[in-house]
Amino acid sequence: MTQPFYDRLAPYYHLLYPDWEVSMERQARGLAAVLEEFGIPRGACILDAACGIGTQTLGLAALGYRLSASDIAPLAVARARLEADSRGLRIDFGVADLRRLSDVFPARFSAVLACDNAVPHLLSDAEIRQALAECRRCLVPGGIVLVSVRDYAAIERKTPDVRPYGARVEGGHRWTAEQIWEWDGDQYELTVRLVDEPPDGGRRIHEFRSRYYAIELTALERLFIEAGFERVERRDEHFFQPLLVGVQAVGG
Repeated sequence: MTQPFYDRLAPYYHLLYPDWEVSMERQARGLAAVLEEFGIPRGACILDAACGIGTQTLGLAALGYRLSASDIAPLAVARARLEADSRGLRIDFGVADLRRLSDVFPARFSAVLACDNAVPHLLSDAEIRQALAECRRCLVPGGIVLVSVRDYAAIERKTPDVRPYGARVEGGHRWTAEQIWEWDGDQYELTVRLVDEPPDGGRRIHEFRSRYYAIELTALERLFIEAGFERVERRDEHFFQPLLVGVQAVGG
């Protein structure tokens, strides 16, 4: 469900932010603080392995990191490429599944990112462990994998769980958006509902559906270790979601 969800959502994804440009810059500064804490300076080679339309990729490239970026959704990648071109940013884009990342990116990077709750689209421990191991294969010795996820242990499980994004106006259109969660054991179906009210009247509703595995942070930390990382550290102060940092041994 993940690839068609993000391909269909790609033209509208920025509308889920009050101000996409501001969010892009703020997230990049937060990620850069963590990268620098772990010894990865601006100018280092970074792979954003769940880039979507480029929210983290574009911001980090603008700060001076050397970015490669991929996603499972080709239309989302195409939008990210257009956004990079319009900003004069040089980024190497590709289409790749997290579970087979090293097939597309044989080069080694100082850091691999998968932010904004991308990893829980993988619906089992085995798939997540495989993806983390693939990310680790793309690292230089001593490199890091940085993943941001929701803190599912802190979320009440109720159905339906309606989460409004709010409203914004663009091109004379008024857009409102909300998430609707419907729980199914340790997974949930997600519907993003986007309402378009054009200036000439009327109302159009767009709906996009996907599925998530509500993996808790302690379980995800364990999968990092099982995937071969030397250690895992958590950071909560720099990003809008908890960040887990998997550290590759210096010996690779």
